Amino acid sequence: MRLPLLLMITGILLLLLGGVPAVFEFMSMQGFFIDPTESLFPAHWFIMIYGFFGALIGNEVLVALSVEWSGKTADNRLIAVYLSSVILGSISFLFLSQQLGLIFILLSMGILLYHSKEYLGVSKIGLSPTTYNWLLFYSIMISSAIVAFQLGLGYTIPYINLIFPASMILAVMDRDIALVTGVKIARHWENVLAFILLAIGMGIYPDGSILMILAWILSFHASGLYRFKGRRYPILHLVTAWIYLLIASILVFSYDIYIHAIAVGFLFNTVFGVDVVLMDLFVNAFNRRIHVKPSYIPFILLNVGLTMRFLYDFGLSIPILLLASPLQGIGILSFFVLTLKQVVRLNE
Repeated sequence: MRLPLLLMITGILLLLLGGVPAVFEFMSMQGFFIDPTESLFPAHWFIMIYGFFGALIGNEVLVALSVEWSGKTADNRLIAVYLSSVILGSISFLFLSQQLGLIFILLSMGILLYHSKEYLGVSKIGLSPTTYNWLLFYSIMISSAIVAFQLGLGYTIPYINLIFPASMILAVMDRDIALVTGVKIARHWENVLAFILLAIGMGIYPDGSILMILAWILSFHASGLYRFKGRRYPILHLVTAWIYLLIASILVFSYDIYIHAIAVGFLFNTVFGVDVVLMDLFVNAFNRRIHVKPSYIPFILLNVGLTMRFLYDFGLSIPILLLASPLQGIGILSFFVLTLKQVVRLNE
């Protein structure tokens, strides 16, 4: 099996390991009679951020972008060590100790940082680094510092770790939004400033609301999403993602809404919408160009479920809201299942 494919499959398995306990935990809060994964829930956020998103981002940095920039993937040994670090970090945090989990994740961050310095030089066809290259490098550097900071503290601060995938999303969008909308970004400085403001705003939660709102204004304007140009499916997902980012920026007084508006609404809608990134992963995993027809089913399930969760957070308590977390989980899983199913059929 190719390492990029193994890294992607590992990410999906970690998604299940981190996501299923969260579904049962929220249902338990609503009075559901059983929670068979209760002991796994404390590591839920860590596995989702550094396990699932770590695998996804690792594939982008070590495989997809590496092929684009240098003409080849990172060394297989480097990918193998990264994959092992992500797995060991997640398992250690879950079953052994948080400190050991942080050590392994810090190692994985070091690998990403080491390889991403390649993107600060000239590409194989003579291109100079773009804003995207620099933002990607700084996202990993900031995230590494956050992991090291918690390691030094001796305890974790869950919400601050969302800076890792959220800042990486802003970096990726500086490049890929034009592929979705067909509108070239003219003001990259807006994304740079948004990147800085969002990282600081999330870092000083709950006092960073104004900074996050400013980051939202700048990033949304730079994206050109308000023009509604481009392919309908990704535009729908990305506009929805930015709506959730605004919700998180405003409703900082509700921890649950803040966390899940970013972690589920913003991050997953972006991952689903910017399918050009996912296709890069499949291209390098299967060594061929792949076109996958998108489905609106995951979008509907994910966002209906998340809206139902927010209604519960606001105090509405009716039986149907018990479906909030299961719908989110099924929506996320169905996206990867439907996509992988089409990819496998195309390669038969």
